[in-house]
Amino acid sequence: MNAEILAVGHELLMGEIVDTNSSYIAQQLSGTGITVRWMSHIGDNIDHLSDAFKRGLERSDVVISTGGLGPTSDDLTREAVSNAVGEEMKVDPDILSWLEDVFARRGMEMPPTNIKQATLIPSATSIPNPNGTAPGWWVEKDGKHIVIMPGPPRELKEVWEATVGPRFGEISGSGVTATRTLKTHGLSEGGIDEILSDLFGQENPYLGIYAHAEGIHLRMIGRAPDQEAAEKVIEPVEAEIRRRIGESVWGTDDDTPAGRAASILIERNQTLAVVEGASSGALASMLHVLPEWEDFFRGALVPGSGPVHAGHEPASIDADGALTLAQLARETLSADVGVSVTPVNLDDGNVYIGMVSDSGTHVAQGRFPRRNPQWVIQRSATTAIVQLLAALSAERI
Repeated sequence: MNAEILAVGHELLMGEIVDTNSSYIAQQLSGTGITVRWMSHIGDNIDHLSDAFKRGLERSDVVISTGGLGPTSDDLTREAVSNAVGEEMKVDPDILSWLEDVFARRGMEMPPTNIKQATLIPSATSIPNPNGTAPGWWVEKDGKHIVIMPGPPRELKEVWEATVGPRFGEISGSGVTATRTLKTHGLSEGGIDEILSDLFGQENPYLGIYAHAEGIHLRMIGRAPDQEAAEKVIEPVEAEIRRRIGESVWGTDDDTPAGRAASILIERNQTLAVVEGASSGALASMLHVLPEWEDFFRGALVPGSGPVHAGHEPASIDADGALTLAQLARETLSADVGVSVTPVNLDDGNVYIGMVSDSGTHVAQGRFPRRNPQWVIQRSATTAIVQLLAALSAERI
């Protein structure tokens, strides 16, 4: 079966938000045996949207859209689907009752504009949305499927996991899908591809490789008649990957570098303090949102604006300076482990990450030209937490 994905909204065409929904859906479909052939971004224009759905029905077995299911006049996805299949929208009493109850539980009266969210066409069934007020539609007509889902990623993922994904598995005949993601550090995408080249290209299990800010991810997808069998399909490939690059694997599935580093520190009964230059508090934020942060995190020293950082000019802070700052964080906040992220050296864009504990010291380096301050902040923080995890795992500190 062939599929195409339509992401709806002027904000996508204006570059105001990044379309993560389409990539998520494509990744999920890869495990069902349904092949994505086309992706499109369409603005909030009824003619353009109607044409997109009509074109999709002509060339694809499945058309999936996200966005445009809100209550306002520029939310036109339902209307466009109605035009594409030539059917009239009508209010469904059961959906309307559910929607009114959602607003009542929020202590609000439902505005009349929200009634459009309770509509259906004859060939559509409603897709529940437990996290919002916009149910989706599943349209079946002439052997084709149109699935429209909400745009907010949190709502989309819940709808997919609870309803849409399992049903596509049934339709495609692929059975149950199991996935496992191994997250790595210290290896390039090309390097991993060379080491694992013979494992790629298989259909079941499928192995994909994805570059992320925190390292390279390897995603395995296995299909079988039931969950246990699908997981067993993955097991030999995972074991072989771990045999070849096991030391570079720092986590799986929903693990984060911050969470894994926190687990190691708590297991060792150690505390952590940081001093931040280029990351401007972003590293501390990563740590502070962890549920267990009080068990290990002492706090952060974040300088004010300008080039001066703890008495140093950025150009003067090298590897030794990074260790001095890490020790400063450790002593000032009474922690077992100190980490520093130096300011960006304006001459070459270098940032040093210093790490100090009673067990030793370690310095890592990143290069972040100061073209986009927000990018520098996030990337330097991500680099720092990944390097801290690597140093803790290897017992360098």
